[in-house]
Amino acid sequence: MLMNFYNAGLAANIGDLVEWESLVCHLIALIILTVGLYLLLFRPVKRMIKERQDKIKKIEKENSDLNAEVRQMKESSSVLLADAKKQAAVIHENAVKSANQKADEIVSDARKQAKGIVERAEAEIDEERRNLESDIEQQITDVSMAVARKILARDISAADDKKLIEESLAQWSKE
Repeated sequence: MLMNFYNAGLAANIGDLVEWESLVCHLIALIILTVGLYLLLFRPVKRMIKERQDKIKKIEKENSDLNAEVRQMKESSSVLLADAKKQAAVIHENAVKSANQKADEIVSDARKQAKGIVERAEAEIDEERRNLESDIEQQITDVSMAVARKILARDISAADDKKLIEESLAQWSKE
């Protein structure tokens, strides 16, 4: 029975040993599994999450930079648009002034030309009047001479002719 007792004690020690050995094996396996999972899964996933966060931060920074640039472009386009409107108004005003000036010049030139035409026409009329007066005087002289010849039935000398013409003209001028 002692042997049984010894065997039982040995079995208890062996059972305790088996439990400790099993426990240590499980612990080692757990440590290996934890280290393996950390190296194989946790670190790559952590690195991937960090890369993703960096990428998101970079995109957010680019987005904010682009928004600032868009705001700046809007402001500059508003300024450019206002300047363009001012320039258009100045150009329009200058065009109107230039057109009015050209119109005034054209009207002035037309008036000068019309005045020149009127002056030439008046000069031509005066010349024509003088020619007509001269022709009329010549015709009157011829008619007077013919009438005087018939009345006097004789030849009239140049002095008589001149005297009759002057008397006739003087008489007509009075009438």
